[in-house]
Amino acid sequence: MRFPFTTEPATFLDRPNRYVVVAELGSGEVARAHCPDPGRLLELLLPGVRLHLSSAPHEGRKTTHELRFVEHPETGLLISLDSRLPNALFREALDARSMEPFAGWASYAREVPSPLADGPVRSRVDFVLTDEAGARTWVEVKSATLVVGRCAYFPDAVTERGRRHVLEMIELTRMGDRCAVCFIVQRPDAEMLRPQWDRDPAFAQALSDAEDAGVAVVAYNADVAFDEATIRDRIPVVTAPGA
Repeated sequence: MRFPFTTEPATFLDRPNRYVVVAELGSGEVARAHCPDPGRLLELLLPGVRLHLSSAPHEGRKTTHELRFVEHPETGLLISLDSRLPNALFREALDARSMEPFAGWASYAREVPSPLADGPVRSRVDFVLTDEAGARTWVEVKSATLVVGRCAYFPDAVTERGRRHVLEMIELTRMGDRCAVCFIVQRPDAEMLRPQWDRDPAFAQALSDAEDAGVAVVAYNADVAFDEATIRDRIPVVTAPGA
């Protein structure tokens, strides 16, 4: 997909909280940028690393820019840090029918309220696909940016919300619907994906249980450039604990 924004380079200075980074622009101006990825990002947001920001002033907000990309501190690889991008990439691939596990839809909808009771407010599932026979497939899309030794890991930080989404997929599968969790790694160098058993064992166990229950667990890497990003290859997912 083509990006509707342009970026300018900046040097990372600080991250006062998980939603804000402070960076120095080429002009010498120090800018506060919204960080759309709330993960720890400890291996990426190092002092002096090159960021790429887009101007995004909003009345009432304390940030003037949006953080879009980071260059890997060692390799210079461009990595997207926009946790909203995977849903857009997934939708584009749906329209192109380029992801074989999700190509057989007759219609689809986004942000669909879950049929499961969840107190006064029901959660929403990222996508629901319906085939010609009326069978539904519920899909949760997750963003990954952490890659170590060609293996992507999720999550980067403990995610109770993510665990709850996976448990919902298990329950919907037990009700008779098809379900999937689809990870989009926002960089091209991942060759497989694993859950982070050491960092978030509760999520990892839920994902393993989901696979055992019949939930499809799939992952794709992506090519990222300053002006566009595209889903690249399907990569294997290993949910079992291990190195």
